[in-house]
Amino acid sequence: MTSGCMPRGVKVAPLSKQSIKQKALIIRDKIFKLSLNQSIDLSRGLEHRLHELGVILEVWEIEDMPDVEALTNPDAMTIILRADTYDALCDVSDPKHCRARFTVAHEIGHLILHEGFALARGAVRHKHYEDSEWQADTFAAELLMPTQACINLSIEDIQEKFKVGYKAARNKFSSLK
Repeated sequence: MTSGCMPRGVKVAPLSKQSIKQKALIIRDKIFKLSLNQSIDLSRGLEHRLHELGVILEVWEIEDMPDVEALTNPDAMTIILRADTYDALCDVSDPKHCRARFTVAHEIGHLILHEGFALARGAVRHKHYEDSEWQADTFAAELLMPTQACINLSIEDIQEKFKVGYKAARNKFSSLK
């Protein structure tokens, strides 16, 4: 999201892109124990690594959350995934697998970056760097596709190496310019 776009989330404490990326790299290293060139197995990481830290994963039926794929309550250390999002995350052959990976990484971003309230959309005007959704997207992109490991890669290379969708890979590629 650029500063000219309308924020999509709630106003949170301002964070720079660099500080968000640094937090994502710390999580990759300390929690997932990955090098920059490795792809994250988020289904295993969610079930095991994050569970060890007290993160609760709940899977709800589609009819219980028809309008959202996932929710996070940072204060309760809870990530809630809609059943189809969880299923796609666990099945690499599912056409929505890459989207589910980004969704989960985004929710981990909310968990790491935001506290003090259950996140919901808000209408208060604020800058992009104060936007909960921009911050979580920035975190997810760096968690899944570390900038240093993407330098000199094509969009297709980023997709293949880090198991992300075209849109996420294109956005990362564009951010490197």
